[in-house]
Amino acid sequence: MSGDRVAVVDVGSNSTRLFLCEGVSANGPEGERVTTITALKRGATPDGTIAPDALERLGACLDDYADRIAEFDSEEVIAIGTSAVRDAPNRDEVAALVDDRLGVDLRILAGAHEAELSYFGARLAVAGEGPVVVVDIGGGSTELVRGDATGPLAAVSLDAGGVRFTEQFLHDDPPSPAQIAALRDEVMGMVVPTFAAIGGAAPLVGVAGTMTSLAAIANGAYDPRVVHGAILSAVEIEDITDHLAGAALAERREVPGLHPDRAPSIVAGALIACCVLDAAMAGEIAISERDILDGAVLRLSGV
Repeated sequence: MSGDRVAVVDVGSNSTRLFLCEGVSANGPEGERVTTITALKRGATPDGTIAPDALERLGACLDDYADRIAEFDSEEVIAIGTSAVRDAPNRDEVAALVDDRLGVDLRILAGAHEAELSYFGARLAVAGEGPVVVVDIGGGSTELVRGDATGPLAAVSLDAGGVRFTEQFLHDDPPSPAQIAALRDEVMGMVVPTFAAIGGAAPLVGVAGTMTSLAAIANGAYDPRVVHGAILSAVEIEDITDHLAGAALAERREVPGLHPDRAPSIVAGALIACCVLDAAMAGEIAISERDILDGAVLRLSGV
């Protein structure tokens, strides 16, 4: 394993994550991963402006990460921003916060670049060289990337995310059947033409918080060793989604395997997952703990 130590901070729409990569083995980048729910998209104005309290949550998280990075003594620090940041008119405030707390420039990724990095991370969990479609459901966007062992072949980034669609569609607690149906209709209208645009369906690989949370719920507890490589059937995901959608927020916070801070947005994220499998006519999806953090190490760092 190479010994280059790289710290990656991913400022996402729902969570901010830290990867303290100790080096790259034959299986890919290795090291400690930390997730903090900062919910940048929560409370954003209609034009996408990130709210002051969300910036405060991010600042507190970055202070913690700065201490961890200093103790880790990394040779390189990379910070990336995805959907909520690139959509925000006040994205410069986020970038200034990252620069102030971490001392690095924030790389705000275009949707296509975000999709590419997610693909290279997820591909580490896939055996063989055949085509796959990587499904990355985030807080603000969903990326669908079709590729093979050589890399991504086609990618689309959709403005459909767990936090974004919770605030847009799911106003009741628990959400009403009409709200759920409206969300499903919106997502199907987006993902059906997307599969045609990227060259059709292929075996699905799911990454990021929504998909790993669904695998953890199916397992009854979050264990990355079990989540990574888990296979969830479309029927399992629909059953879990029905259970989550029928529960009030306080009940969802108690669901085994689900981080309580993901409870507010998990219904919308799970509904997006159901629609993706439906549009792909897929009976199952493989879950990968390898994702955009790994892709950032492989594609953006000097490792």
